[in-house]
Amino acid sequence: MVLTPAERAALVVESFERSGTQQGLRALIMRAIHEAVEDERRGVRTTLQLCIQVFDRALGVPGLEADLRATVRACRGLCLSSLAREEPGDLPGEAEQ
Repeated sequence: MVLTPAERAALVVESFERSGTQQGLRALIMRAIHEAVEDERRGVRTTLQLCIQVFDRALGVPGLEADLRATVRACRGLCLSSLAREEPGDLPGEAEQ
């Protein structure tokens, strides 16, 4: 379950009220930020993976014009490159390039 920023903030405040320390608040804020960033990264990775799948299917369409094929390949390459920065290692469709 992905929490909204307001829900995350409410959890941090509740936790701080229980701990009552400045160091505790700092740790809670850092954890909340880390969790929010990880949620965003997962969303971006999912979007890039879906785009790659769509581009792969588009490249399989018979009679696709050369300029459109080149554009799709360039977009697919940008998605693969972005995923590689996030997740080094084997990526779906890398061997097909």
